Amino acid sequence: MPKIVDHEARRRHIAEAVHRVIHDKGMESVSLRVVAAEAGMSMGAVQYYVTTKDQMLLLALERIGIWIGERVAAVAAHQSTPLDVLRATVLELLPLDDERSYLNRIGLAFQASSVVSEHQAVAMRLGLPLLLSFFAEQIRAAQAAGQLAAHLDAGKEASILYAFAQGVVNATLVGHYTPEDVAALLDYHLARLCTG
Repeated sequence: MPKIVDHEARRRHIAEAVHRVIHDKGMESVSLRVVAAEAGMSMGAVQYYVTTKDQMLLLALERIGIWIGERVAAVAAHQSTPLDVLRATVLELLPLDDERSYLNRIGLAFQASSVVSEHQAVAMRLGLPLLLSFFAEQIRAAQAAGQLAAHLDAGKEASILYAFAQGVVNATLVGHYTPEDVAALLDYHLARLCTG
């Protein structure tokens, strides 16, 4: 009987191997050969799914986007108010524990390389509007619930929250801010947006 291969699981396995290589050795160390070794697969098996380094990096970047979507959905489901959803979502994107630090280090590497890779830049531009839209929806819902000031421009505030999150990532990864510092900064910012 022929072996049944879960192609999505294989693609995820390759993407996760790319993540480990980037995390441990840096973006410049990524190659089909290195990733195949990291994944415990033959070069031929990897090339069945991705034939170039660029395709492999895009696959890994896509997995980061999926991870963000899954994590945001999971934390949002456990919050009781729109403001709580907003706060928890922003904190979920930041390097405040080992898992989030791991993925933020990889994300920073992709941000740097996307400046010179148009394919990666396009992929990143496709994902960002979804996150900004989610932030804006929560801000509007919090305004409707009387939790945030009614005069705020939800779209602009969503972009400011994203900029806040991006702005503290590197400083947190290098130890300038503690997780407690980051939560306090976010709470200070959100308090300024509240009606009361």
